[in-house]
Amino acid sequence: MKTWIFAGLCDKSDTLLNISSVLAASGQQVLLVDATRQGRYRYSIGMLDKPLPITKFCGFDVAIGFTAWEDLHIGMLADQKSEQTYDIVILDIELPDFCPISVWKKAELRVWVSDYSRMLMHNGQSWLDHLFDQPDFPKDLVFHKLFIQAVDCGVEESYLWEYMNRFPALWQQEPYVLPWDEGQLALKLENEHKKQLLLKPLSRIYKRELCRCIGEWMSWEIKESRRALKRAERRRA
Repeated sequence: MKTWIFAGLCDKSDTLLNISSVLAASGQQVLLVDATRQGRYRYSIGMLDKPLPITKFCGFDVAIGFTAWEDLHIGMLADQKSEQTYDIVILDIELPDFCPISVWKKAELRVWVSDYSRMLMHNGQSWLDHLFDQPDFPKDLVFHKLFIQAVDCGVEESYLWEYMNRFPALWQQEPYVLPWDEGQLALKLENEHKKQLLLKPLSRIYKRELCRCIGEWMSWEIKESRRALKRAERRRA
């Protein structure tokens, strides 16, 4: 089982739902874990009235309501059939103490996610201070950088990432960037209210960059990422 950690205080729920959908369409058994402060995924998957700890959605599972890795692990064991295991567990982490240090160490992928908001970048510094100030937290873990909801503006990426570079990690210098426009905001809102996950209306440049991210993280050829995306586009909730 691979563990992918996506940490950061911005709303990355639609991004991780999209990633989970593409991975599931490729045949991966995926669990997406909501470790956000406000329980964002209840609104995305339509589990407001009778939430289940682990829910099937668009070909993958979503775990909601867990506040610590230990509780999640117990819930996974209780929910799964004896012969079933997950290939990838994706963690959307806003709760700073959700994962023990051992999970951070063993994770196959660690990504710090942000948008261009100065407030979130500033608050992210405090979040990372808490993480790296733990006495036993390693100082040489590889972290990737991901900008979401990226728009054209007069702020350079190098300036934005200076907020993060002071922390003792092996930061990958070139960030991934997922562009954003009004159409994608409209699709996000429509998906939430209709309890669905449509990918086909996403912009061509967004889908291209999404395929690049997933392909590099999975060590796929770009054609494999595109095929998985096409299959995900045909799937409905």
